[in-house]
Amino acid sequence: MDPHHRKIDLQSPADLTYLQTNIQLSAQQKLELAIPASANPAGASDAFRPQVQRLVQDYIAQTLSLALPSLAVNGLDADGSMLLAGGARSLSGDGNNNNNNVEDESNYEPYDPRLGEKLRTL
Repeated sequence: MDPHHRKIDLQSPADLTYLQTNIQLSAQQKLELAIPASANPAGASDAFRPQVQRLVQDYIAQTLSLALPSLAVNGLDADGSMLLAGGARSLSGDGNNNNNNVEDESNYEPYDPRLGEKLRTL
């Protein structure tokens, strides 16, 4: 990444989770508008909708993974472990988002971008 461009600062990993969840919910709403379940006759299987859901899930996962190098969470570089593991599956509506996050017992002071910039200039 170009050192002249600042990273997007997030205050906690929960902010990244919030963004990911909102992206997925928005995609689900758009999918419901574009391909409503009511358009499918009762009892008939729809091969088109699951394929579109999978493509949207892949797109969201790729977009978020490409955005990670431009994000800083509490002053630290974001990595792939900060993304929801079952996030892509939540778009399919199965509701089984088994996210077993282990609480980090370390306490960090909120990141101050001014102090970070001062530290880089030293």
